[in-house]
Amino acid sequence: MVTDEALEQFLRPFLAAQSIEACRSAFPRWRHQLALQGIDHVPSPLSTAPSDARAVNLLCLLVRQHSDHRDPMVEHNLRNVAGIRPYKL
Repeated sequence: MVTDEALEQFLRPFLAAQSIEACRSAFPRWRHQLALQGIDHVPSPLSTAPSDARAVNLLCLLVRQHSDHRDPMVEHNLRNVAGIRPYKL
């Protein structure tokens, strides 16, 4: 099961403590999205295991979508690699 502590640990190498605190309100929604995708644990953000790639990509997408500075192209690519939707040709 994904916990708030696991999400914080995932974010710690990339975000300042204030930014992590600002993301806390989105954690319940992130946990729900991860569960819908069948992801039951938060891997290390530096994991190179193929089995963790989808979870890392989905978490990166959720963080990007929560940001005030959005980049549609990056989010589009993350949705593709996270398996949110099929690739568009």
